[in-house]
Amino acid sequence: MGINICELQEKRLVDHLHSLKVKGEVIEKKRVESFGDQPDRKILVVKFKNRIIETNLDDSQFDRAEIGEQIWFVPPVPDRAPCNRHLFICMIVALIAGALAIWGIASYFHGKTAFLLSLVAAGWISVIAWARICSHEQNKCLQDLEMEIDFFETDGDDEQGDRE
Repeated sequence: MGINICELQEKRLVDHLHSLKVKGEVIEKKRVESFGDQPDRKILVVKFKNRIIETNLDDSQFDRAEIGEQIWFVPPVPDRAPCNRHLFICMIVALIAGALAIWGIASYFHGKTAFLLSLVAAGWISVIAWARICSHEQNKCLQDLEMEIDFFETDGDDEQGDRE
């Protein structure tokens, strides 16, 4: 089991984002009814800069918060968003490269040799495409986390630590 540097970097950025506390204005309080075995959730809708953010708080903080009040909250971690456009382009390029490789191999070799070489070429192209797609998704995730940290750190009211 090896150490994945990208996962370590992602964990470091998520920890940094969790350590931030920023001040936003409460614009709405709402309760989300239970779904299945999960209890009811109490959510505050907070405005920070030009963004509307939903944040979960415990019962006492939820009851104390008033609409229009400034509260400290921890910014949420963004969800991983797959980059379907780049995934589709990479898949098309891999299919074209595979078809060209098979066509080139089949034009010079015949029989079992052509079949085996085509199979090896298609396999390598698939591995390269898979690696490219995975690295692109990981880099996009890291870039999104860095943009979130920059967004929340640029405000003059932000503070690191556990200030309340």
